[in-house]
Amino acid sequence: MTDAALSPGSWAALVVAWAAAIASPGPDVFLLLRLAVRERRAAVLAALGIMTGNTLWITVSVLGISALLAAFPWLLPALQLAGSAVLVWMGVTSVRGGVRALRAPAETAGGPAPRRPYLLGFTTNIANPKALIFFTALLSQFLPPEAPIADRVIAIALMIGIGVAWFAAVAIACSSRTFRRWFRRAIPWFDIVAGVVFLVVAAAVLIELGIAGLR
Repeated sequence: MTDAALSPGSWAALVVAWAAAIASPGPDVFLLLRLAVRERRAAVLAALGIMTGNTLWITVSVLGISALLAAFPWLLPALQLAGSAVLVWMGVTSVRGGVRALRAPAETAGGPAPRRPYLLGFTTNIANPKALIFFTALLSQFLPPEAPIADRVIAIALMIGIGVAWFAAVAIACSSRTFRRWFRRAIPWFDIVAGVVFLVVAAAVLIELGIAGLR
């Protein structure tokens, strides 16, 4: 079978689908909001960490991971279980920090930004147990198995570029003086909401794994 280059319509559809996906509220976005109301540098570093994780997911999906999953059917559930465990830990930590901040004096509420925001952003993204399924499903719609290697490389670069631009823009916009002035008092609530999001995502995946195990 000969390679079939992607049409302009397929490229446009891929860009729109990817842009819509990363703009949707989720663990990554809520993490950036948590950090942006504290410190711009921390939010930008976390954005880069998030995109490092996305780069890994994009690359393995574009290069084809379906064969690996077919050869090792236990791999996906194992990754999902490990990712859910990390999200549970992050969720509990975030909620406890938010509750503690609500009880603290106003001038200390929220606490400082994390010391390793890049690692936190990377961990939050890479721990998302739905990421592998999402990227495999998304890219399979626009990159057929016979797509040439050039198109695959362009797709990787395009998605990374759009992702970096988006998450960096969110980090910078939400760390502006105006945004921070209006929302600084809500820092504990950002922590609590972000923690709940982490826990809900983890719970949904664990329930799904449990149902699959009973079949």
